[in-house]
Amino acid sequence: MENENKFVLDDNQIEDIIKDLSKKIENYYVFPETGEKISQFLLDKLKQGSYNGIKDPTSLERIISNDMVDVSDDKHFYLEYDPLMVQTLMEEMKNGVSVFDDDYIEFKISLRSEQYRNYHIIKAERLPGNIGYIKLNDFPPAEFAGDVITGAFKLLTNSHAFIFDIRNNGGGYPSLVSFMISHLIEPSSKLLTSIYERKTDSIFQNWTVPYISGKRFPNIPVYILTSQRTASGAEEFAYVLKMMGRATIVGENTRGAANPVDILPVLDRFVIWLPIGTPTNPISKDNWEGKGVFPDYEIKQEKALEKAHMLAFDAISKNIDDEEIQRMVQFEYEYCKAMYNPIKVELKILKECEGQYERYKISIIDDVAYLERSDLKHRIITKDNKTFFTDETLKFWFEEENNEKVLIIERRDFPTVLKLTRGKNN
Repeated sequence: MENENKFVLDDNQIEDIIKDLSKKIENYYVFPETGEKISQFLLDKLKQGSYNGIKDPTSLERIISNDMVDVSDDKHFYLEYDPLMVQTLMEEMKNGVSVFDDDYIEFKISLRSEQYRNYHIIKAERLPGNIGYIKLNDFPPAEFAGDVITGAFKLLTNSHAFIFDIRNNGGGYPSLVSFMISHLIEPSSKLLTSIYERKTDSIFQNWTVPYISGKRFPNIPVYILTSQRTASGAEEFAYVLKMMGRATIVGENTRGAANPVDILPVLDRFVIWLPIGTPTNPISKDNWEGKGVFPDYEIKQEKALEKAHMLAFDAISKNIDDEEIQRMVQFEYEYCKAMYNPIKVELKILKECEGQYERYKISIIDDVAYLERSDLKHRIITKDNKTFFTDETLKFWFEEENNEKVLIIERRDFPTVLKLTRGKNN
């Protein structure tokens, strides 16, 4: 069996690859005139000998991919060295399945690894402020990943706001885009995107789904975190919700890759990710190709979560009329201010306060300050060295009464403040 890791190209093979690739681009690229331009550009470079002597297939894929993007300004173009993908596509075609007919063929090829990665749905958790946070690094088909997304929404069903983190999301399938958006709007039928496909000379429309097996969230604030890596289907998710006025985008301008692709074999070792369609938003009558989705709050992607979280705190605090919940929201807001922008804990201050305060203990171990309880050590953070936190449920500070240090503890879940004197044990 041939060791593909040692496969070396020669100039004749490169010529065959370029010719097959050029033909496919001419026949299937969404914009025929541009397709002819790209094809001719590659053939001209081949004739000039620009690809001669490239022996490493991964080097060839990178060089040609860059050439296709440079000519077309279409960031979805990509040539990939993947003999296993080619073999699987060929087997499907032998069984009568066209790569154009099966929209999920490339996804099913790697289905087991997709399941292992939980369909790229990385996190679903409650952030302080009762804000639902869902991080996903891909948009798999809803037919496969729908149950996981449904579970994420059900876990966060009591959220006062949502933050969707797609900073590291390169795209995916329209079906999951529509499925997720359907959770965030009223249960009415809405057209999200129309996609013209050259291969069939027809328009595919992406609509909201009529039924979801859980709660909808049409009125709570929604924030979407983006970066320059955010692309394709992830951009559709952000773009559609922005056009609907349903989400606030926080982060960086996205990649600008709108045109959907099919994957076609190029001879027996390469595949081409080939844009075969172009989307149109019903509100803007445009798309994000070459432009990206511009954020409402432009900020470095590393600070996007903090910014969105603080915006969510501001939004939800204005709409809470329950005094107890408002108190807890304010408590967690103060904690987050310390969590996102902590300063160095002044050990000199805590050194003076070390000791046992009934069931609590202040200790410093290896120059790290802890609040201990029941043999559990909780690291201390602060934003001003006056008020200290262990997490979003407990804060404390110190006072002095009768020349004795007093530990004042306030807990999120109980309005009563504890005053504990040092050296008094249970």
